[in-house]
This record gives sequence, structure tokens and C-alpha cells, in this order.
Amino acid sequence: MTSSKSTRLQHASFPVRPNVLRSSVAALALCASCSALRAESTTTLASSHLIAPATQEATAPLAFTLTEGNIANHFFRQGPVAAHLLVSSGPSPRLIFAFPAGNTGLGLWFADVDPATRFFLAPGSSIAPVQQADGLRGISAQLQSTAKTLVIKSSVLANIRNLREYIAEGFKPLPENLRPQTDLGASLRLYRTTIDGQHHLELRVLPTGDTTLASTDQGIALRTGPSGQLAFTITALADDAPLTPFSPGQIFNANVAPRPTDQQVFAFLASKEKFDAGSWRFLTYFGRDTLLSLELLMPVLKPAVIEGALGSVIERLSPHGEVAHEESIGEYAVIENQRATPPPKNLLAPVYDYKMIDGEYLLALAASSYLLDHPESTQHAKAFLARTTPSGETYGAALQKNLALILDRAASFAAHPERKNLVSLKPGQIVGNWRDSEVGLGGGLYPYDVNAVLMPTGLQAAARLYRSGLLGQTDALAQKAEHAAKAWKAAEAFFALTLPAKDAQQQVAAYAASLKLDATAAVASIDQPVHYHALALRADGSPVPVMHTDSGFALFFGQPSADYLDAAARQILRPFPAGLRTPVGLVVANPVFANATTQALFTRDHYHGTVVWSWQQALMAAGLKRQLQRTDLPTTTKALLTTAEDTLWSVIANVSHQSAGELWTWEPKDGAATLAPFGQGKGHMDESNAAQLWSTVYLSVQPPIR
Repeated sequence: MTSSKSTRLQHASFPVRPNVLRSSVAALALCASCSALRAESTTTLASSHLIAPATQEATAPLAFTLTEGNIANHFFRQGPVAAHLLVSSGPSPRLIFAFPAGNTGLGLWFADVDPATRFFLAPGSSIAPVQQADGLRGISAQLQSTAKTLVIKSSVLANIRNLREYIAEGFKPLPENLRPQTDLGASLRLYRTTIDGQHHLELRVLPTGDTTLASTDQGIALRTGPSGQLAFTITALADDAPLTPFSPGQIFNANVAPRPTDQQVFAFLASKEKFDAGSWRFLTYFGRDTLLSLELLMPVLKPAVIEGALGSVIERLSPHGEVAHEESIGEYAVIENQRATPPPKNLLAPVYDYKMIDGEYLLALAASSYLLDHPESTQHAKAFLARTTPSGETYGAALQKNLALILDRAASFAAHPERKNLVSLKPGQIVGNWRDSEVGLGGGLYPYDVNAVLMPTGLQAAARLYRSGLLGQTDALAQKAEHAAKAWKAAEAFFALTLPAKDAQQQVAAYAASLKLDATAAVASIDQPVHYHALALRADGSPVPVMHTDSGFALFFGQPSADYLDAAARQILRPFPAGLRTPVGLVVANPVFANATTQALFTRDHYHGTVVWSWQQALMAAGLKRQLQRTDLPTTTKALLTTAEDTLWSVIANVSHQSAGELWTWEPKDGAATLAPFGQGKGHMDESNAAQLWSTVYLSVQPPIR
């Protein structure tokens, strides 16, 4: 391939050196030492050696596969090797390798093929671990395809954040310093050293059988021979320091549900350093995801796992006590640090994102749950709070900064309970809570969940921690938090909406028709005025009139009124679009009562639209269970909650095979909603993770026994 043609392979578009690997031994080896690769300047490899299998550990490997639509997700972990291989079939095949170590990703994208094309692990084969003496480690897989030709059109070897941006920006070529070099002969080798010079990434493709590799005008092509079977071995390697997994017996106590897939997903995502939010796209720390997962899973986790998760959040707090949302590590941290003015001395220092506004309250809630309510926490609480962060501050002191921040944010509304004093998104931001896609709040500035639920319950949690004595003599602060919590109960009223039954029926019928859904049952379910809460308030105080599942926060963390609970139960019981329930789950947003402009922001193609998130259903189920344990509710309310609970669990059971994933969507068929994977349809705004941390909470959240 000439250098002019090489630009057609977008991110492997670098000087391709033909026939570097000529001998059969070199064709099998494909490996040079990391130091030799960095020093190499000739047209031949300085040195090479055979790929060696990873040293076998005493424990069996963690290996499992999750399939969604056209995508097979293969997970592997053993010793220092941990990786996720995504194999996508269909019209636009791709391969993505995601490593928890360093949040590193390697991807290949192929030119469009026949939509019926399949891409898969070779029958009888499995993911193989690879370790090398030079520190490179990863996995190798034998792949096959029904295509006669696969043309590699682009590649990215970088941080997973770079891969996400590459897709989001429409496959725009990356900067020159992020592009890999390419060696093409009997085999293909893509490789690069990170911009800080500290790490090496490598992707190798070795044709097998009579499959061949060749340079074409379109890109590097894999072609079948007379056998008609396209087959090759692909190996992905990186050298980031591995995370430390928990051994199987260290994670769960005897109360854990017998859900093997969820246990495997959690074991893959959890390490002693942190919990990763999901794979492949969010394979690193996220504060909110860690805290919500921890809160729901706490009854089935052992103390060391709980404390590891809480500690990871506390150690990433800002100097003012803010919870970090996402971390940038490895090469992506270098890129962000280089942009800083002035750049820090250590360009590899992690960069933390503090733009969210919900994590602070979730930390207070999770900390109080563990330190004050967990049956095993008494003997651990003081020792845990005495631990120190990397800066030398005790966990207890860091937690007090977090609680002080909550009190500070609560002060204005507590003194003057007016709409303008609610908690808003940070200046210049359009996201701030878990609905953190660009249109997830429909243009709202004051999120419902933060103001109506997390602030008052977070204040209550702060008061409990102050009263406990674990943080010293803090009775005055406890009184201040208790007073503020009472005042913040008034925040809910700013979001409350009511629609007359007749108007609601008309709007449901019209919206259902636009979605090609049968409205008969939905319209019939409305026999009284519809009460619900706006998703958010806009800057001018007007509501974003979108029904939603965030009432689950109130059910799980709070003690809502009977009227509130009745309305929340009816939203579960009424079929979409009168309520939230579809045959494939509860949609997290329902814009049935909004205007056309707002409805266009919440479709089944939107990340936070009329789609189903697994963890939101679990949160609702856990909340219903807590409310049914109350002794101060009317019999009629309890009966309605019981029916809603049974109905919700029947819906969850319908799609239990999807539960470990992030989210899914639906398509209309014969007037009803039918399951569809999110991210694989034309027009989908984003992509779903096959393995999501907070979707494993069904290990703790279980259906009732009647």
C-alpha cells in the first residue's frame, strides 16, 4: 500500500510497510518488545517472539458472553488480564476491545456489507489470555465471518473516551498524534505509543486457513480463498497497570440472589480500587453509578467491598466536598492536562469532572446507610473514617466537607422556599443528574429528583450522621440539617401537575396514534384526573411536563404522602402512553402531555427518552418494597402499591434476559411495544452497554414472596 492510499484507512492511515512479516514464524509471532517497537526506524522488526499464553492463575477465569441483537459481548478476566471484546455483525461490522486497566480501548471498523452478514467467534474456540515479558497483556480471539471480504476502513487505539468521541463525532479522523502506525505483510499489525511515551498499544490480525490480507483502494481487505470461509486471529494488547479484582468469595454474603450473569457482570466491573460503571463505553469510575449501585446492593455485599466503593468516592472528592462524576485517566488525562492553563507538572494526574449536582446527596445517603444501618458496620465505622485520602486527609474530615456543602446548598431555599432558590444545574451546563444526555431534561434547569427527593433526604442523612457522634460534637449542625430538611419538603409542590381526565384521554389517544400503538387500554385506564410531577423546571419556572420514573427515588429514599404513592402506583399500572408501563418495561420518560417540540426530545431513539433502563425498574421495585413496610399508610394505598409491585415484577420478568444491560428500546408491532436493542437501530442517539454496574442490583432487589 502506498502512503497516498494508506490515508483511506482513517486511523490506521500511516506509513504501511509491506512484507515486513515474511516468514511463517514471523507470521505467527507478530510481536516485538515494547522498547524495540519504540526505537524501530527501519523497514524490518528489530526483534520478535512468539505470543505466550498468560500464566494460569489458581482461580478459574471469569468468562461469559452477553448477546444483544447483532452484538456479541465476550468478557474475560484472569489474573492481570481483563478485557471485553465486542463483535458486531450486520451491515456495519466492528470489533472493540475494552480494557479496565487504563480505560483503554482498541477498535476496528469495517466497510458496510450485506445486512445479513454474521461475525462471530470460531465454533469451539474461546477468548485466550496473552501476557508477554515486555509487559504487554491482553486477549486473543479466533473470529469468522460469513462475508467474502471485510475491508478495514478505520481503527482507533487509544483511551475509551477517544473511541466514544470518534463515534459521537461521526468518525472524524483523530489528531495525528493519536493515530497508529501500520505494518502490513502476511499479517497486519497496528500499534502506537501513547503521547506521554509511557504506554504501548497493539492490535494484530493474522489470517487463518486460506483467508488473505491485501491493500486495496478502499482499505486493508481480508478475503476468503477457495474454502469460502473468512477467518482470522486477532490479538489486542496494552500495558496499563492492572486493577485488583476481588476473589469470588470476597464479594457477596449469603443473601445474594442466585443470578449467575449478574454476579459475573459485577465481578468484572468491581475491583479493589473502584467500581467501573459499564462496559464497553464507561469502563472506569463514575461517582453516581458507584453510589446508587452501592446503596441498592449493600444488603448483599461484604464490608470490604462496600468500604472500597465508598472510599473510591471519598478519595475523589473536590476540596469543597463535591463528588466526582467521571474520571479521565491514562492518555486521556494527559490530553486534558495539556489543555489546562497552566498545565500541571504531572500530566498523568487523573482529571475529575465535577459538573453534576446529585452526587453529594447520594454520598450522604450511602454513607449513612453503611455507617449507621449496616449490621456489620459498627466494628468498622470508626476505623473506616480514620483512613486517609492520598492527600493525607481523613475520610471523616472529607465526609464532613461533603455534608457542609449540602447544608450550604440548602440554605437559601430553607430560609426562603421560593422557586428561584431551588438547586439548579451549574452555570453553562445542560446536564446535572442521571439523565445526563444533552436533552435528558428537556431543557430544564431545576431537576425534579435533585430538588424534590435527593436534597431533603440527603439533609436527613446528614442530620443522622451528625447525630451519630462519629464525626465529633456536631449537634448544632444536626439541628441545622433537620430544620433544612423540613423546609425542603416544600420543593415537591413546585413540580406537581394535574390534568383533567377528559383532556388526558384525548392527549393519550393522539400520542398513541403517532406512535402506532393501540390506545384502547391506555385511554380506558384514565378514570380520574392524572397527577404527576414535571421532570424539571425551566429557567423561567415553567415545567417540563414529562412523566418519569424518578418517583422511584422518592419511594426508595423518602416517605411520600399517600396521595403521592397512589399517583406513583397508577403510573406503573396504566399502560403506556397513559402511564409508564409497556410489555418490555417501564419507560423512563413519557412526554404524552407535552407539546410536539418537547415530545421530539423524548422518543424511543433518545438515550433518556421513551426507553427502558434496567436499574430504574429495580429502584422502583426496591422503593415499593420499602413503602409497603410502612405502618402509617391507608389500606387502600397499600393495596394499590401491592398491585403495582406485582405488575412491575411481571414486566421485569418479561425481559429478565436483558436485565444486566444498560437500557433497551421498543418498536411498534400490531399496536404493541416489542423489545429492540438500543443503539443498533437507525436514528438511535447513542449506544447501550451490555454490562452495566447499576443493572446488577437485582442481586439484592428481589421479587416479593406472597
